[in-house]
Amino acid sequence: MTPPRHAAIPLPMAQQLVGFGTEGTVFGRGADQGAAQEAARSAAAPGQAVLVLDGVRKAGHAEGTQALAWLELQLQQGEFLTLLGPAGAGKSVAIELVAGFLQPDAGRILIKGERQARLPPWRRDIGLVSDSPDLFPEMDVLSNAAFPLEARGVDRAGREERAAAMLERWGVPPSLARLRPTALSPARQLRVALARATVHGPALLLLDDPLRGLDGEEREALAADLSQLRRALGLTVLHAARDPALASVLSDRMVVLEGGRARQAGTPQGLYENPADPVVAALTGPCNRLPGRVLSVEDGVCLVRLDCGLEATGLSVTGPEGSPLPGANCTLVIRPEHVAVAPLPPEAMGEDAVAARLVESRFAGGQVRLRLAVGEGGELVAHRPPGLPLPEPGEVASIAWNLSAAQVHRDAS
Repeated sequence: MTPPRHAAIPLPMAQQLVGFGTEGTVFGRGADQGAAQEAARSAAAPGQAVLVLDGVRKAGHAEGTQALAWLELQLQQGEFLTLLGPAGAGKSVAIELVAGFLQPDAGRILIKGERQARLPPWRRDIGLVSDSPDLFPEMDVLSNAAFPLEARGVDRAGREERAAAMLERWGVPPSLARLRPTALSPARQLRVALARATVHGPALLLLDDPLRGLDGEEREALAADLSQLRRALGLTVLHAARDPALASVLSDRMVVLEGGRARQAGTPQGLYENPADPVVAALTGPCNRLPGRVLSVEDGVCLVRLDCGLEATGLSVTGPEGSPLPGANCTLVIRPEHVAVAPLPPEAMGEDAVAARLVESRFAGGQVRLRLAVGEGGELVAHRPPGLPLPEPGEVASIAWNLSAAQVHRDAS
C-alpha cells in the first residue's frame, strides 16, 4: 500500500488529520461535485446530535488515574460547546478521542449517528485546530488552506478558488497567498489553520485551545471573528479552553472539567451565577472562597462562622456534597464584584457590614481590584468601579454584600 502523504516524518495532530486525507476513501472529482458531497456529509439527520459522547472513559498514564472519567455530552447542529478546565483536566484528551488520535477504554463516540470506533482520524468528518497552527512549512499559504480539498479530489482550480475565498473570510488577504507560513505572524498562521480546518465544510470543528498563545488585540479580534464565522458558516464546534472569560464569550454551553471528571454543565451565565460547588465557582471566574462552619440554616439562609472569626450569611446551595447542615464544615463563595467596600466604620455602612483593612489596590482598566484583610488571618478580593470613594492601603474600611450574592456550599466529609 502506498504510504499516505507526509507519513515519513512524525507530524503534529492537526497536520496528521489533513495529511492523511485520501487514505481508504473514494472522492469525486471537480469542485462542484466535491462541494455537494461535503454539504451532504455535513448535514445531520433532523433531530440528530452531530456529536455524542456516551459514557466515554480513558485511563491516565499513572496506574489508577483517569485522564477522562465517564464523559457524556451531546452537541447539536450549529452549537458551540466548550470544555473548560485547568491543565490536566481532560480537555485535550476529549478532543483527541473525538479526532481519533486516542481510543476510549469504554463508551461510544458518534458523529452524525455513526460510531467512530473503527474510523481513523482522516476518515472522520471533522476539522481540527490545535494549540499551534501545525501548517505544512514546505507549502505556501494557499496550498495549506486548499489541502483538505486536494485530499478529497477537488481539481486545482476549484480548490484554490474555494481556499482563497475561505482565507479571506478568516482575514488572510490574497497578497499573502503565495508566502510560506513562516513569513506570517502567529495570529495570521492561526487564521490560515482555521481556514484549512473549515474549507471542506466539516460536520464538526474541533478546537484545542488555539487562542491560548495570543493576547491583546489579536486575541480579541480572532475571538470576534470566530464567534461571527461559526454562525455564518453554520459550524458545530467542540472547543477546549482554560480561560473562562474567553469560553464564556464564545460558547452556547460549557462543561467544566477537573481531574478528568465533568463537574457541571450549563450556559456560561448559569455556571457563573449558580456554580454547583466551590471548584466550579473558581474555574468559571474570579471568586472568594471563605472556609467556615454552619451555625444555623433557616428558610434556605445559612449563618456561617468563618474560620477568620467573622459571622456571615449566604444562601444554602445543594451540590454534589449535599446541602449545608448545622455544625458541618462549609465554604462561602462570593464573587469580587458583589463585595461592596467603603472608607467608613461598619456601624456607618450598615447593619450587615464588617470591618476590614485594605491591603492592596490596583487599577485594572474598567475596575479597581482591592485585596482586603478581614478578621483573624482572613482575606478576600473585591472589584469596584473606578471613581468610587475607597480607602487607602493600610486604612480601616468596611465590607458588605447582598444575601443573594453569597452561596454556602457543604464541604466534602
